[in-house]
Amino acid sequence: MRNIFFVLALIFTTLSAPAAFGRWRFHHSRWIRCTATAYSVSGETKDGDVTKYRQTIAADPAVIPLGSRVRIKGAGRYSGIYTVTDTGRKIQGNCVDIYIPSTAAAKEFGKKDVRVRILKIGHEKPAQKEAAAPRSITPEARLQPGSAARP
Repeated sequence: MRNIFFVLALIFTTLSAPAAFGRWRFHHSRWIRCTATAYSVSGETKDGDVTKYRQTIAADPAVIPLGSRVRIKGAGRYSGIYTVTDTGRKIQGNCVDIYIPSTAAAKEFGKKDVRVRILKIGHEKPAQKEAAAPRSITPEARLQPGSAARP
């Protein structure tokens, strides 16, 4: 009886594991082979943040969801831990686009075969980020020299 229960529990956990990741195809502990390119256009990303050097990458949200933390290997000096905060029209399938602020460095990077490991799966949807509450400065605080603005 215990063996039957064990087998049923094993089958249930095996079948329900992909559902935990929704439409995303990869388990977070596996290495994914990807093609990496670089881009240098700074500005607002798909999730509403700004591009940040050594932090921002773009990926296909069907493969690696927005908000995911990933480790990239094989990208030379640009290997490391990044957050998927952007997408792109040309980013489809197993491709990542690493943000590098220098246009010359981005062109020099070219196209590389890399390995990507999802460290934390993101569940963030575009434009769902909470906007920071604006801090108001009272007229008295503006008039007093050397005083810090307080909310």
